[in-house]
Amino acid sequence: MMFIYKILTSLVYYIFYPFLFFFFRKHNFKQRTSFRPLNVENVIWIHAASLGEVNAVKPIIKKLIETYNNKTFMLTCVTKTGLEAANTISGKLIVHQFPLDIQHIMEKAFNTFKPALIILVETEIWPNMLNQAYKKNVPVLMINARLSQKSYKRYNMLRWFLRKEFSSIKLICAQSEKNAEKFRLLKFKNVINANNLKFTISLPDHDIPKLRQAWNYSFNDFVITFGCTRPGEEILMKKVFDYLYPLIPRLKMIIAPRHLHRIPEVLSIFNRNQYSLFSDSDNKNPIIIMDEMGVLPQAYALSDLAIIGGSFYNYGGHNPLEAIWYEKPVIMGPHHQSCAGTVEKLLQDKAIIISDADKLQNDIYVIFKNIENRISIGKKGKQILLENQDSLDKHWNAIIEWIK
Repeated sequence: MMFIYKILTSLVYYIFYPFLFFFFRKHNFKQRTSFRPLNVENVIWIHAASLGEVNAVKPIIKKLIETYNNKTFMLTCVTKTGLEAANTISGKLIVHQFPLDIQHIMEKAFNTFKPALIILVETEIWPNMLNQAYKKNVPVLMINARLSQKSYKRYNMLRWFLRKEFSSIKLICAQSEKNAEKFRLLKFKNVINANNLKFTISLPDHDIPKLRQAWNYSFNDFVITFGCTRPGEEILMKKVFDYLYPLIPRLKMIIAPRHLHRIPEVLSIFNRNQYSLFSDSDNKNPIIIMDEMGVLPQAYALSDLAIIGGSFYNYGGHNPLEAIWYEKPVIMGPHHQSCAGTVEKLLQDKAIIISDADKLQNDIYVIFKNIENRISIGKKGKQILLENQDSLDKHWNAIIEWIK
């Protein structure tokens, strides 16, 4: 099976090279297929695919660089936003686009990077990468690891064919006990429940009255922030807003699309007198559409209610913990599999509300009417977040045994 995977991926690469070059032309195709000499040895290679994974692993990377300043650390990413965030972590960190998982490209990457240890964040299992790690006897650690039921079934089918590649994985720090048990069922060794690294966030405190004033909100406005929205969810919020606007006095809404290139599409959904762009100097309309990166935590901080996007249609959901850090009641849709462990912990103490497209407007109205319940949900969420912040220590203690 591994032989077939190698042949097929190489054939696809060579046959469709012009199309791949065109498709990835804006995604650093050259850096994913060829590598400048780094003149380094014994690199600790960390791979975090996108922005969420980079943010989760950032505290560990900073601590590693501070503690082991005689070692070389490299972080690879796939997405543009992940790379941008990676470049802000430390001037001592080498940041590189993740190589395409093609046999000859991975061979070249290993010969260039010369890794002594590989750390994969979440579920980044790449067969050719693991094959090279097995051949070169490079140990692989998986941290903040999670495994959906669909992925578990797929890997269970392939387990025998990838047994050599899987044997290169020497440690798995899982996000939850449920995730840890799935990895154990796949016969991985040295699996621990280290909790979710995303619980280790720490965000700036804000003077909420001043922050509201800076955003042109009054103390008695009821502000809803819908963060990380995906296609279809802005249309849903337009319907919800039109329904609730006559019912909730001084209703205001902030909509933050996950990807800024969708801003023109999002604007076309709303009436021009309904919205202002965040970048406008005068935000007097009831809806603000975020067209800048990095300010979503402020929006959560000043809000009365947070709704997490990517969860009302099948996108997997996004991390709710930034809103929970600010003790905000949070509503998510039913599609939250990418952060299932986090949601599961919150649900255990009724610290999050799971809704869907049909009942969202009613759930918002109910929580608007009950301020005590809003406060209670927000406080319970923050308490759970603080209780799980030992994840950094658990991951750290497991990782340094391999770095030593």
